[in-house]
Amino acid sequence: MNNGAESKPKNIKGKLIIIAVVLVLLAVLAAFALPRYHKWLNNKRSLNAQNAISEIRKSVDTYWKSNGKMSGFQLQTAIQDAKLSKKTIKNWQFVVVWKPGEIYTKELVDKLSNVQTNEYVYVAPFQAIFATATQENPLPAGTKVWFDGDANQFHGFGIDDLPEPDWSKIFPDP
Repeated sequence: MNNGAESKPKNIKGKLIIIAVVLVLLAVLAAFALPRYHKWLNNKRSLNAQNAISEIRKSVDTYWKSNGKMSGFQLQTAIQDAKLSKKTIKNWQFVVVWKPGEIYTKELVDKLSNVQTNEYVYVAPFQAIFATATQENPLPAGTKVWFDGDANQFHGFGIDDLPEPDWSKIFPDP
């Protein structure tokens, strides 16, 4: 009879050891899985903004090519033409920072003077297109993803440590 009483505490100790091992394994898995999950989620959110900016950029380029100027361009129309989802429109606010005409013309002339025959020359009519996280966005409000029209590159959240362009280059004479 005494043997049965002693085996119960051993069984409890064995179960506690198994539970402790399982908890340690879960903690180790969580330590590796959670950062990867957060990185994946952040990349997904950044890509959402990048895709939206790319679609708006297509609308800007189409308008520019059709009209030869940007006067009359409406960002809301570009957003509608881009067919962005309601969730994307709710989560991001978009802004286009335009180049003054004289800067655009000078850049175009400079590029054309250095062009070999049959080369495609693109000069963006805009400095940058921004997507800024709204209050509804799971990211902190004000988080930015932006496209640099001159460098033809994305920057900001989930891409690099450049949350904004060098504004002194965009507006050299404040």
